[in-house]
Order: sequence, then C-alpha cells, then structure tokens
Amino acid sequence: MEEGYNFKVLQQNILALSHAAEWQIARKEWHLVGITESEEPETCLCGHYPIIELCTIKNIVTSNVADVGNRCVKRFLGLDSDKIFTALKRIRKDPTKSLNADSIVFFKGTRTITSWEYDFLTNTQGKRKLSSRQLETRININNKILASVARRGTNL
Repeated sequence: MEEGYNFKVLQQNILALSHAAEWQIARKEWHLVGITESEEPETCLCGHYPIIELCTIKNIVTSNVADVGNRCVKRFLGLDSDKIFTALKRIRKDPTKSLNADSIVFFKGTRTITSWEYDFLTNTQGKRKLSSRQLETRININNKILASVARRGTNL
C-alpha cells in the first residue's frame, strides 16, 4: 500500500492508535472485526471520501477500534474485504445464492454463523441444485447474515 497519497495519513492515524511505534509491527496488531454499509458517504482514516463500505478493525493490543474504507483494509491488512461486500450484494439481490469462501470464513470468525451453519454453507457452496429444504436453510442463513450487517444512515 505504500503507493498513493493516502498511505502516509493512514499510517499516521493507525500508528497513533497502536501500541507499536513501528509500522510493520503496528499493522500486525489490527484485525477485521466488522463491516458496515453506510447510507451517507463517510471519510476513511486515510482521508479518502466518499466511502460507503466501511470495515471496522480492532487493535488486539490496545483494544482501539477504527473504521476504514474497504480498499484500505485490503491494502493495509491484506484482506479481500471487497469479496465480502460483493457476496452481500449478491445475496441481498437473490437470497438463494451462495456466499463465497472469504465471506463464510469471515462470518464464522465474527460468530455470526454457527459451526453447523459454516459446515452447511461450505458443503453447499458449489452446488447449483439444492433440495427444497437445503434451499430454505441457505435462505435463512443468508437472511441472518444480512440482518447482522450494520447499516448506518438516516434512511434506515
């Protein structure tokens, strides 16, 4: 991520919230803990505006929490959070669709889905033809996931 005009600003803001004073160590203190879709454009810690897809990251040493844009999380933490947002858009449009592997792992990690639901989603992910009961289960899990995603804004 060292390219681009926003890196220095992001680096300064993250270092201020970190225990470590060195960037390469400080960035390892942070983990993705949540995602939010905003109705109103917001500003990332790097200064980029507008952002709608926000990622909440938490420092495991200081317990500080920060919201950063989807792109900064991808570059800063190396996480493909954009895949999670893409999957959310897909199941919001059609709840019978399956989530991608990154999303399934993320929602298991945040305890949004149970171990059984995780196993179900991973076992049926590549299947195009589900039984009516499997389809109903997938829709229920997808709706549970959609309900868990925080949304910010005035028109919610």
